[in-house]
Amino acid sequence: MQTMTIAQAKNQLSSLIHAAEQGEEVVLTRHGKPVVRLVAENPINDSQTLAAREAAVLAQFAAARKQLRGKVKLEDIRALREEGRRF
Repeated sequence: MQTMTIAQAKNQLSSLIHAAEQGEEVVLTRHGKPVVRLVAENPINDSQTLAAREAAVLAQFAAARKQLRGKVKLEDIRALREEGRRF
């Protein structure tokens, strides 16, 4: 575990982030008292973020379909589609 002041951390932020990504805990202090603990328990991964967003969008679509089921008729959808083609 590394411990340093916030002032020191400002100059070494990149290396502190790298250390946290490697599993090391970094504690930042102010006036000798710990105020921040920097830990990367679950490093952010772009593919995880994208997968989470995709899952959220699919869940929203599923909820919307469930809400509209039985309320919208296929004929109405076809009429709206055809109406859009007239322009």
